[in-house]
Amino acid sequence: MFLFQPEHPNPGVRYSSTSRTAYLPDCAEGQKVLRLLKKAFDRRLTFTIGRSATTGLNNVITWNDIHHKTNIDGGPQCFGYPDPAYLFRVQEELRLKGVTEDD
Repeated sequence: MFLFQPEHPNPGVRYSSTSRTAYLPDCAEGQKVLRLLKKAFDRRLTFTIGRSATTGLNNVITWNDIHHKTNIDGGPQCFGYPDPAYLFRVQEELRLKGVTEDD
């Protein structure tokens, strides 16, 4: 796959696809975060091409400083729940990227 976008750090360099599943609690606050994450995705803010912090590989799809819960348990150290501060924290990360309910 090629990405010919001006924001791509290495135009013309191949990168592999990936699949991610993220989890949110089914509550009013979780629904709000879901709407905000959809805005971020639509604005192309969720992912970038770069160096994976997990594998150390270059030119791979990575999260773009908006944390997602990819496990339903295991706590923050396993990118899961419980994590009582997560919904607040992710809203702050989104706000720093200009994604709010007001825009």
